[in-house]
Amino acid sequence: MTRRDLIRYASSSLLLASLPKSLAGRTTTPAGGKARLFFDLEEIPQIRANARSTLLAPTLRLWKQRTPEDLERALATFESSGDIVRHFATILNLLTEISVAQLIDPQASRRDALLSGIQRLIGYEKWDYFLDGDQPIGIQRASMATVRILFAREVLDAEIDAAFDKEILKAVADKGCLPCYRAVYGMDHPDTVIGWSFDEKHEGFYDLSMERWPMILGDNNLRSAPSSALGIGAIALLGQDPRAEEWLATAEASFDRVLRLFSSDGSYFEGLSYAGYTLRTALNFFDAHARNLGDIDWIKKANFDGMLDFIATMQAGQNEDGTPDIVNFSDARNSVYSCVPAWIGKRTGNPLGQFEAEKLSLPIYFLDFLWYEPGKPSSPPPKALENVRNNLDWVLCRSGWEPQDAVLAFRSGGPCNHEHADRNHITYKIHDERLLTDLFGAAYDRRHSGWEMRKTKAHNSVLVNGMGNHYHDGAEGTNDSKSYAAITQFEDHGDTVWWTSDASAAYLIDNDHITKVLRTIVFAKPDIIVVLDQVQLHLGAQPMSLRFFPDNRDGLAELSFDNEQFTIRRPQATLHGSVHCKTETAIAASRLDVTPETGDFPFIEISKAPAFSHEIVTVLRAAPTGKKPRAVNIKPSPNGWQARAGQLKIDIDTRRTTPAISLL
Repeated sequence: MTRRDLIRYASSSLLLASLPKSLAGRTTTPAGGKARLFFDLEEIPQIRANARSTLLAPTLRLWKQRTPEDLERALATFESSGDIVRHFATILNLLTEISVAQLIDPQASRRDALLSGIQRLIGYEKWDYFLDGDQPIGIQRASMATVRILFAREVLDAEIDAAFDKEILKAVADKGCLPCYRAVYGMDHPDTVIGWSFDEKHEGFYDLSMERWPMILGDNNLRSAPSSALGIGAIALLGQDPRAEEWLATAEASFDRVLRLFSSDGSYFEGLSYAGYTLRTALNFFDAHARNLGDIDWIKKANFDGMLDFIATMQAGQNEDGTPDIVNFSDARNSVYSCVPAWIGKRTGNPLGQFEAEKLSLPIYFLDFLWYEPGKPSSPPPKALENVRNNLDWVLCRSGWEPQDAVLAFRSGGPCNHEHADRNHITYKIHDERLLTDLFGAAYDRRHSGWEMRKTKAHNSVLVNGMGNHYHDGAEGTNDSKSYAAITQFEDHGDTVWWTSDASAAYLIDNDHITKVLRTIVFAKPDIIVVLDQVQLHLGAQPMSLRFFPDNRDGLAELSFDNEQFTIRRPQATLHGSVHCKTETAIAASRLDVTPETGDFPFIEISKAPAFSHEIVTVLRAAPTGKKPRAVNIKPSPNGWQARAGQLKIDIDTRRTTPAISLL
């Protein structure tokens, strides 16, 4: 027995010995028979009604088009390639989609395809491409396989005979739960890990070191999926596998750590996409746990109402195809799936959950059919969420939640997994156009040109002597950096709101000349943004610059400049910028230096020559195409700057450590 096995054995024995009576000795499910993990038989009529709803009917129509031949081709492709990352995932997605279609509209051909597909899947040597030493561990694919196979098994129900069911559960235990247990245990006890790695087939997938991955993954979204699969599989195996009790206790304890990843106000440090991944996998386990055991009130363990607020505040209208657009800080790309707010709304009684499930989410996940129910009470986000500084020190301000409304987002705060070097970075969307955007598609691998998109130079922020926030070299992947920024003031006056963020610490790590990097924003809704940037240095004078990137994924952004003015044009709206400084500045249009296949990312750059002190005010005014923007007059004052837009008068006193803003 290895040292790692001894430690694991001792820890597990202590864990089981210390379990309360409600946990210890759970060798059977409460019903004394086959656990229902996803739905009860009496829920099937409601699930079928859910599937007929306006929200879910389009997805069901698509999934009903999946054929047994599609699944057969996917199985054959994987068996030829051995690609667990892509081709194995394709099988699991098809298996799930056909399972949903079978649950709603049973057909013999689908039944036979599912039975055959499960038989093939459980015969594969392993379900994941991660190893600890030479032992498989489960992160994403083994966890996905465990859950999806168990879901298909539950859909088929009596179509699976006892002998085949025993085979399925053995594969779930040995190829799903055990690898997931190794992963979660390694996160909890990094000292027992031999060394995580990719297997030989997938070792070139990324260029990185996994030495610290048990600790890194243990504190981000990738803890949730293996914990959920471990717990769901353990519930299925209670009374049938002697390891199930320990696995279930491990999963329960792990989710105490998962829920602590959410701030006390419900915000999530990795962004909305990763909050969604964390929640949909966590809630899957919570639902199965409540359905079968019910001895833990998961809803009391975190601020689930706050999570609904976070989902609402991170919205940014709609994409061109009508799906929800979001504030995409870091690597976040998509909104949550409808099942997440639907589940939370039902358990908290918060009608915002129903609104988000129907209006602010993606109805394309198998749990949507189980948890969303049409006709539940629904309420839109409250006005209090229009101007928010959350616990992450992110600021999110808007004029509403309609596609044409304005959304201004600002990234301050600390580091996180999947982050970019984006402190003091802003995004702005109005009239259904991303006039200032967070670029989509940054590479996960430092070998690719798209890695440059993670750096400050690819954001709407400040460069000092060509340098931005500290960022790591990607040797461990997309883990957190050492960059910190902090909001030093936040004033909410309804339609006019302002704040200041100090990002000095984020710049100082790589530039010891820095003494101050402040950005102050005044947002006069919905169409005027005043940006004040202040930089101070010692040891030597250095230049500074500001960059402003529009969305150009469709190649339709147009940039122009003249003297101290610039414009950013999108098809439906234009951003008019003017630069104000007590010393000379230069304006230019350029493009991010990346390979053509990475993308085309034009930007406006405002530059100042070397100095010990820099202060630039940029006034941004938005207007729909063909209309003039609101006039803004700005001029220096003895104390700093004064701006006027109609009846709105703003005084900015820059003599203080944090600029003082007042409405005149």
